[in-house]
Amino acid sequence: MKKASYAISVCFIVVLAGCFYYFIKDEPIVPKGVTALSQEEQKSTLSYVGNSITENKDGKPIWKLGAESIEVDVNSKNMILKNINGTFYQDNGGKIEVTAPTAVVDSQTKDIIMTGKVHATASDGADFTAQETRWSGQQEVFYGSGDVFFTKEDTLMSGDKIESDKNMAKVKVSGHAKIVKGGALK
Repeated sequence: MKKASYAISVCFIVVLAGCFYYFIKDEPIVPKGVTALSQEEQKSTLSYVGNSITENKDGKPIWKLGAESIEVDVNSKNMILKNINGTFYQDNGGKIEVTAPTAVVDSQTKDIIMTGKVHATASDGADFTAQETRWSGQQEVFYGSGDVFFTKEDTLMSGDKIESDKNMAKVKVSGHAKIVKGGALK
């Protein structure tokens, strides 16, 4: 009989301790209609609305990307940008204005991968479109792929892939490449 009353006493104490813990635990209050992120999700991503990021080298701007929204992975520091409007600065003082639905910036390599219908216009009139464009931060070179079109003055180039320096002075088109002199549409 002593064992039974001892077991009942222990169960009562455990239940009492559980109730006590439930009422004093520190739990964040989430407003109605808001879905709470898990602690792992909260720690791994930061989000910004209507912001921009800039890359400088030796005190000079290399590029600036403005976006409707930016998500930053806290661990890798990589960024996902939505609806970007960007500027790449050329050595000759010119600029290349870029728009794209999505971009991913690698914080280590400084590479930027822009996807969707990417469109770029240089201050000297050169115009470029592709489905995907990558800016190589180390080499300072643009790479484009998918329905590539490049127009400069009266020359139209098209193909599967394109490679260009940041001044758009040296352009290489490959894969079903076509070059038409006097073919630029204005």
